[in-house]
Amino acid sequence: MIYKVSYVIPNHAYPGAIINQTTMPYVGEKVRLGDLWCEIVETKDLLPPHGDFAYIHVTCRPIPAPETETTSS
Repeated sequence: MIYKVSYVIPNHAYPGAIINQTTMPYVGEKVRLGDLWCEIVETKDLLPPHGDFAYIHVTCRPIPAPETETTSS
């Protein structure tokens, strides 16, 4: 199954993203969108699955980078 996921960050300057992925996103999951780390707060099916595709809408909130994320100076 391919999940076509629309990531939206309300009230944030980041424009969001549409990403094809092979795993279903879930509430509480931490994702990296460009340089921004986010936590998923809501998922919704946009349409019923069609063939090998599912269409998912995800709402996120920005979070600090995980401790395992390294930064270069």
